[in-house]
Amino acid sequence: MKKAIIVACAGLILSGCSNYTFHTNLDPSNFAEYYKPSGAKVVTDSDLEGLAYKVKGEVAGLSCQAKEHESVATAAAARTSARVKAVDLGANAVRFKKCIRLENTPACLVSYTCYADALIIQEDK
Repeated sequence: MKKAIIVACAGLILSGCSNYTFHTNLDPSNFAEYYKPSGAKVVTDSDLEGLAYKVKGEVAGLSCQAKEHESVATAAAARTSARVKAVDLGANAVRFKKCIRLENTPACLVSYTCYADALIIQEDK
């Protein structure tokens, strides 16, 4: 008898949510852009020893804090920006040369700019 009451109550509770619709502001088209930096692996000169690779071009990533209330500029954000640009060039790796931090420029209170080579590393198949 107790089992029947529990099953009936569970059925009522579950059926009460059957008309509920879920809405989200997530757009599936944004997923590709969100994960784009992972398409360019960060490598060093020692990682490239013995590998066949081609320099596709140079990329620069920028992180800028234009106003006091905005998020702080970071080297990590500048590197991520450079990785996105490398993927846009068709690269699958990036080798960073240097990052520069500047303060009180005409455009930014603090900025980081990271320079890198966009590379295509030949994958063994």
